[in-house]
Amino acid sequence: MVSIESKPLAAYDGYYHREVPAEDPLLTHVGPGTPCGEYLRRFWHPVALSSELEDLPVAIRILGEDLVLFRDGQGNVGMLEMHCAHRGASLEFGTIEGQGLRCCYHGWLYRADGLVMDTPGEPLESNYQGRLYHGAYPTREYKGLVFAYMGPPEKRPEFPILDAFDVPGYRAVAERQSPTPCNWLQNAENNTDPVHLVYLHHFEELRAKLDVHRPSVDSSHSLDEFRAALPEWNEDVDDVRTRTRQTSIEWYETPLGMVWCWARRVVDDLVWVRIADFMPPNIDQIPRSLPLTEETHELAFDPPRTTTWVVPVDDTNTLSFGFQYHPEEGPRRSRYQFTGARVNGRSYEERQRQPSDYEALVSQRPIAVHALEHLGWSDGGVRMVRKLVREGIEAVQRGEDPPQINRIPAGVVGTYAHSVVLRVPLAATPEEDKALLRETGRKVLAAWEAKQSEGR
Repeated sequence: MVSIESKPLAAYDGYYHREVPAEDPLLTHVGPGTPCGEYLRRFWHPVALSSELEDLPVAIRILGEDLVLFRDGQGNVGMLEMHCAHRGASLEFGTIEGQGLRCCYHGWLYRADGLVMDTPGEPLESNYQGRLYHGAYPTREYKGLVFAYMGPPEKRPEFPILDAFDVPGYRAVAERQSPTPCNWLQNAENNTDPVHLVYLHHFEELRAKLDVHRPSVDSSHSLDEFRAALPEWNEDVDDVRTRTRQTSIEWYETPLGMVWCWARRVVDDLVWVRIADFMPPNIDQIPRSLPLTEETHELAFDPPRTTTWVVPVDDTNTLSFGFQYHPEEGPRRSRYQFTGARVNGRSYEERQRQPSDYEALVSQRPIAVHALEHLGWSDGGVRMVRKLVREGIEAVQRGEDPPQINRIPAGVVGTYAHSVVLRVPLAATPEEDKALLRETGRKVLAAWEAKQSEGR
């Protein structure tokens, strides 16, 4: 990272800011043979929804590779290299049969594991049929998602089952978000940055108040009316800033990755503690935002809102898959309905008025340039993500397994993400109360770690 001291600090000095350094290829390039690509290939990744696999093959691009997914007539899921081993026609135009996928060009039939089962245009004595294997990757379906492992076959890890997948009273609902045209790391870092939840998402309410006065929303309003509303906006911003600075946010490494722990006072004697997971290379679990009605009483446990995998399509495009957790009975409401990657159907002006994660992530450039950043205290999670990913990449470069692979316990994997609301009397001064919030968050995290240790 370039330090602020090495950059011009004079007013109107744009002339000296024109050159853009290169991105960090070690952390951002994901194709075959790249350091990060080989690291990512050592893990299972979701690549499709089970519901997408019907009577036609599905063309996909994952980690810079063009592939075809299909479900054969016996229910087996195959993920094959896109181009037929015979003459290179794309298997996305093939026909699904009972035992595999048949190429449209000369009828070669491929089993889910890549075995060439039929070459109808060749003599019976041909040495291809039943002996040649086309490139294929192992898959696994789980709760509506299709996962694939794209690394060395001899290094394939067990498929990890997280405890959040099966919380009593809740069901996991598979989801897939729209593609984001930017690098995977920008997406992965996003949910380790709880401060953006305030200034991007919680500001949705403040921006909506200001929208009432915008001429770009309603032409009957004037610019003078918009300007007259700005003092109230400034007061709202100051209020949010003050309340946020009175909260406690900390980041900690865990055996499986890292967590952030956010403690804030919701009413005079109640403290809300939220803990979120990041498990390298690309899994996060985020607690939900409680509705106001649930901020007014104690809450012993609230499970994570989502488990999300950030999956690179290539260096500059990313997919997100995951589970949302819904109660088996009744809705699960949040105070803030995050806009997420909400871009479809919104005009450019609408996106300017009410930007979402999509605008924030994509506008960092297709691949964010770390050398131009000025990371601060609030970027503790971003620093930690990059450190953990870099350590994993360097381990693979040394011929070792990524550290997190070795630390995954047998059986169900205990995770950290959850929320509690506790009764904690207000301290005498704001300074003492912030210290009390920090202590409360640490106690909740320590108690959860102890509980997880007992479970193991």
